[in-house]
Amino acid sequence: MGSSSYGHIELLPSGSYRVHVYVGTDPLTGRRLRYRKTVRTEQEAQIALGRLLEQAADGKRPDSRVTVGELLVQYLEVAELDVSTRHTYEGYIRRTIGPALGGVELRKVRGPMLDTFYARLRRCGDVRCTGRSFSEHVLFPPLTVRPGLRPAWRQVADQIRAAIRSGDLAPGGDLPSVPAVARVNGLEPGTVRHAMLTLDKEGLIRMRHGRGALVLGEPAVDAPPGRAGRMPAGHDCARSGCRRHVCRPMSAATIRQIHAILSGAFSTAIRWEWIERNPAASARLPRSRYRAPSSPDPDAVAKVIAVARERGLELLALYLWLAATTGARRGELCALQWADLDLDKGVVHIAYSYLVRPGVRARKDTKTHQDRYLALDDVTVAVLAQRRRAAAEARASVGSQLPEDAYIFSHDPAAASPWNPDWVTRKVAEVADAVGVKLNVKALRHYSASRLLAGGIDLRNTAARLGHGGGGATTLRHYADPVTEIDRQAATYLARITAPSPFDGSEE
Repeated sequence: MGSSSYGHIELLPSGSYRVHVYVGTDPLTGRRLRYRKTVRTEQEAQIALGRLLEQAADGKRPDSRVTVGELLVQYLEVAELDVSTRHTYEGYIRRTIGPALGGVELRKVRGPMLDTFYARLRRCGDVRCTGRSFSEHVLFPPLTVRPGLRPAWRQVADQIRAAIRSGDLAPGGDLPSVPAVARVNGLEPGTVRHAMLTLDKEGLIRMRHGRGALVLGEPAVDAPPGRAGRMPAGHDCARSGCRRHVCRPMSAATIRQIHAILSGAFSTAIRWEWIERNPAASARLPRSRYRAPSSPDPDAVAKVIAVARERGLELLALYLWLAATTGARRGELCALQWADLDLDKGVVHIAYSYLVRPGVRARKDTKTHQDRYLALDDVTVAVLAQRRRAAAEARASVGSQLPEDAYIFSHDPAAASPWNPDWVTRKVAEVADAVGVKLNVKALRHYSASRLLAGGIDLRNTAARLGHGGGGATTLRHYADPVTEIDRQAATYLARITAPSPFDGSEE
């Protein structure tokens, strides 16, 4: 076959000819870059070789066969995402996008493929599901503890460690929760937790609040869907707690989040000249159902604050009061330091949020990357001043002063570290449940927005207090009550001016 220093012609078993022209290596993926074309005759192959060499000389980028999984890896490396958003993206990619699309070549992704993918997720959020019945195998190894030998938690840790190192539990795989492991294996939860914490310190797993642990390491982006490891020999479904799969449809909002990740990655691929068009642009998104925001009434908020004080949780009561009167996010309140308050002017500076993620505890900028100054009423100023005096007196009793960077809400006597936002969520729910009130910290943001608008405060100021941009559209769509007092006044006004009323007097 003919050849040149830049490419060659290959005779295929079918009798056709394939032309290859190599133009280097992709610096991002390490893949060889080449032009390829298949023709029927050797003469056509010689002509195609010349044309491809001209394209290479003109600097036109050839096909690099990059997969969606490789794109997502590179995209996450360059994307400007805050810690919490990056953590969310990595979870969607690991659990859903990678197993379903990771091995697909980027150039082969089209709108219909994404439409099918989203439709599957609407039927069931588990990418393993094909519509047929199957078992959800728990690959976590059965645990056996023998009395009289090493401590039980050490035996449990050894067995889990061996399963991870053997590959039975693969990197990126989710582990069952501590209560689930303890229940299936007939062990004490404390024993399992001690073992898990030990493996967490060793860097083999990552413990997560409210969820099962995660096996650390680099998962394969093109691994078969749902595989968190390999099936151990002699696997016993009854012993491991395996169960039949039950379809759980993925919400439209979650699918839209997955679409946003893919769309952003595809846009980056266009900029890198890996593809010419964004396939996500032609995909059809599921319609998201509008969920009317709900906020507690003032009596319910006052009741929860009062119960917190009755239980001796004065600091939690102050937290709830600030959440209701400022509309600040839970992480923003946790991140407040005394330096952020100007009690003489009655102003609080909201500039930071406290973030807790696996392996990360940080005081970072706010969710919208904007800071804001909020006015405080006289009652709030007085309560905060009293709290500061109490904190300063407590520090003075041990011979130190209250530093300006001390956190307002802290379990630490030195106030050097703030409350964990997840702890706040659980504690508020506990107090609210005790009085039969449905309330959480985010509901207090809804409360602040709806009450301000109902009280005649303009939308711009309300949105500014909550830290919303976009002229208040987010405030109206997601935080204000669907029927405000102002709207009721409008209905009353229309009824009053529509005279004579056809309903006056008795019915005939």
